[in-house]
Amino acid sequence: MLDPTPNMRRLAEAELLRAEIEAKRLARRVTWLGLGALFVTLAIIMLVLAAYSALSQIYGPAWAAAIMGGVLVVLAAVALLLGASKKEGRAARLEMELANRAVEDARREIRRDFEILEKRLDELSMGLLGLVRGSAQNLPILTLILGALAALSPALRRIIMPFLKKD
Repeated sequence: MLDPTPNMRRLAEAELLRAEIEAKRLARRVTWLGLGALFVTLAIIMLVLAAYSALSQIYGPAWAAAIMGGVLVVLAAVALLLGASKKEGRAARLEMELANRAVEDARREIRRDFEILEKRLDELSMGLLGLVRGSAQNLPILTLILGALAALSPALRRIIMPFLKKD
């Protein structure tokens, strides 16, 4: 009998691979952004303290704080704009495209398997319907059962069909 389980397993593995690729990419990006944010924060604190000390001697404490606040706002805006960009490399796009293609191929194979299974079940039901209506009166019931089994399984078909053809 047709078994769609291997194709379903392949689909699940492809979906899992795609999710794993995306999770690794996101984890790597978050890690580097976090480390960068930590070091930038420490560096900015030191630079702000040094700049404030230098500016407070020239302009006084109030103007030094205002100047440093403005500079920090501009730096924050630039950092947010750079962090928001989602430019991916060519290799990353190709990797995701291959994962998506594997998922689509597995889905297509599962659909094909289910269509074949549906066709075989239709053939079997039509044969049984013919038996119930009496159109197969000349065939013995054993021949009908063997024919139905042969329709469901390629392995059984190879064994059963030589016997059915002898009749």
